[in-house]
Amino acid sequence: MYISADWLAPLGEALWKAEKTHPGSIRMLSDSLNDPHELVRCYIEPKCRYEDHMGNSGKSSCSAFDAINLFMGDGVDASIQGGNQMLVLGNSGTGKTSLLSVLRLAQVLEHRDRSVRCELFRLGLDSLDKIGSIANPAQTVLLLDGLNEDREARSSPRQRLLDLLEATREFKRVLIACDNRYFFQNTSDQSAGDKGGRIGDFNCPLMVLLDFEIDQVELYLRKRYPKNWQQKLLKGGAIEQAALQVANMGVLKHRPQMLSLVGYLLENEGSLPDEYALMEAVSVQWLIEENERAAKNGLEGVSMETLYESAKEISTRMAEIGMYSVSAHRVHEWLPADGSGLPLEKMEFDPYSLLQKHDYGAGERSYRFSHQTVQEFFAAQSVLDNSGDDEIVVPEYATNKMIDYIARGRSASEEHSQKKLVMRDLKLANFGFESADLKGAIIEGADLTDANFENANLEEVEFVQCRLEGASFDKADTDGTASDQPNPGLPVSFEIEDGVHLEMIWVEPGSFNIGNRDTPVEIVISEGFWLGKYPVTQRIYESIMELNPSSFATEEGERPVEQVSWNDAQYFCEEMTRLLPEGLDEPFRFRLPKESEWVHACRAGNSTNYSYGDNERMFGQYGWYSGNSDGRTHKPGGKRPNPWGFHDMHGNVWEWCYDRDDDFAHRLINDFKNEEQEEVRAIRGGGWSSLVYACRIANRNWFPLHEYSNNIGFRVALVRGAPKIVSKPKVDE
Repeated sequence: MYISADWLAPLGEALWKAEKTHPGSIRMLSDSLNDPHELVRCYIEPKCRYEDHMGNSGKSSCSAFDAINLFMGDGVDASIQGGNQMLVLGNSGTGKTSLLSVLRLAQVLEHRDRSVRCELFRLGLDSLDKIGSIANPAQTVLLLDGLNEDREARSSPRQRLLDLLEATREFKRVLIACDNRYFFQNTSDQSAGDKGGRIGDFNCPLMVLLDFEIDQVELYLRKRYPKNWQQKLLKGGAIEQAALQVANMGVLKHRPQMLSLVGYLLENEGSLPDEYALMEAVSVQWLIEENERAAKNGLEGVSMETLYESAKEISTRMAEIGMYSVSAHRVHEWLPADGSGLPLEKMEFDPYSLLQKHDYGAGERSYRFSHQTVQEFFAAQSVLDNSGDDEIVVPEYATNKMIDYIARGRSASEEHSQKKLVMRDLKLANFGFESADLKGAIIEGADLTDANFENANLEEVEFVQCRLEGASFDKADTDGTASDQPNPGLPVSFEIEDGVHLEMIWVEPGSFNIGNRDTPVEIVISEGFWLGKYPVTQRIYESIMELNPSSFATEEGERPVEQVSWNDAQYFCEEMTRLLPEGLDEPFRFRLPKESEWVHACRAGNSTNYSYGDNERMFGQYGWYSGNSDGRTHKPGGKRPNPWGFHDMHGNVWEWCYDRDDDFAHRLINDFKNEEQEEVRAIRGGGWSSLVYACRIANRNWFPLHEYSNNIGFRVALVRGAPKIVSKPKVDE
């Protein structure tokens, strides 16, 4: 079974023929599909990170279809339990469902090996029964979608995944799709990073779908708005208008699911600061368009109000029972029995409608929203609209996305902003409240273990009988219930020359875990140290070394120095040591930070993917990377610091570490012969040319100690101990 991007066009032709021969049959393949014709017509092959057990990997970016083909072909080690079961991860809206749907369509329409059966369904209450009823699993490829939306996974996500893996061991191949953050926080044996496909005794290949790059966004728009469409719809400037609105979407445009909503934004003005604002603009335009379509078709009983109220009712009922798609019979039971509700049975929805109706023939149909985030948005609006005069009570069935929408909707509304946000008895462990406005909220009886409150407004927040173990705060709340954070304290500044200072921050001793919940591996930093607040700049380096080797050199020298080897950086440290004043109470020396010290300072007491949290959409506020660097380095300090005050720990330039710390050895992919191991050193943090994922704390790389690059720099540590003087490195003539 193989798939290729070249198959998309003939796949569309085969789809039309199949629909003509057997009307409605394609829609019965899976309730995950909205409109298979639009899916195939506008589908853009995603990129991914991929790693299997046969040495195949694309840690930065590779074709998702190539990764699928490796897995279907030679990317399986039959001796490894879980080797035939791949985890397909990605952030919300990155196209996991669409990818599985395209694979299923390709097989059914004979664009894949017909001898192999392929089954696709969303995980739910009867999933294990469905799996057990499939005949000849050894010749079946099983596609399971929506682990993070699986109602059976709510009480014990990890055990649910283990049960699914055990039940699907004998299948030819299995692909299980899940939200990236949900997986690493609730089921994986690791919090993030490479080799993250281990769950108990299963070690699965891992594919992580990436957000769209600019060229993929542009290709999607050309497919969505081809010239012949413009002529037919008399929208000569449709693609130009769409491109303008895509620009207004900011970072949201990189999510395929969000990008698919652009048609509702053609009349929108201004930029969209966050996902809530986007969904609000989209929902309003959808209500307008459906109302206009109903009026044009002479359909009575349809208004913006009835459609809005029906969408809220349906989404809320779905959320209460944990369903993603429901039968028409059930939906009609939910709507008013007196006929005052929406005449859904008479309405027709276009392929991009926020509410979808699937007709299977013989009077059978179901309803679903175009994406779970749409359902969660309307359910959140229902909570806001039905709130009391003084309080907004978050229901127990609320998902993390619902809670995020409720909090943001409260902040965005003058009507709701003064109400208390009440969250009682919710499971919020690992939840990300980053940058949320929680002013005056009451959080009672909640498990907030490892929840992230960084940059959140916690003014007047009451934590009542909450479990706050490991929660990350910028500062303690007014009742002092936030967990204590290490105090960076004791900053020092060394004057190199007039106007040139090396600023350093004290880092307390401490520890952090690089293992997982079952097999923790604690790294202990037994002694405190000072670390540079910024990476060493060109001007500081030139003041000591009397040269500036940087590829991105500037007259002011304000950017980080690069094009320096480990040897160069270490000699710089020795030269700095020589400048320390005499008569100190105890010996001190400058050196590069050990890898464990660098990670400790970068983590700043947190256990998240990045020093500020897990939200990749916020990364641009903290670091320079491929998406915002314009292909060069930038002056350190232009982005927000981590919680301990260190700038540019993520992105701008990779940073040399003093060692390859043996404590990390069990996680290494050893690409070097034994005699070469001492000739490489670790680099950390990612650089100006890196993808966001490469800049996460868990990522590490190695480089020969005598080589250099224009995306590798360093920062220095000041530690107790006698100096070790080395000879000056040779400079090429």
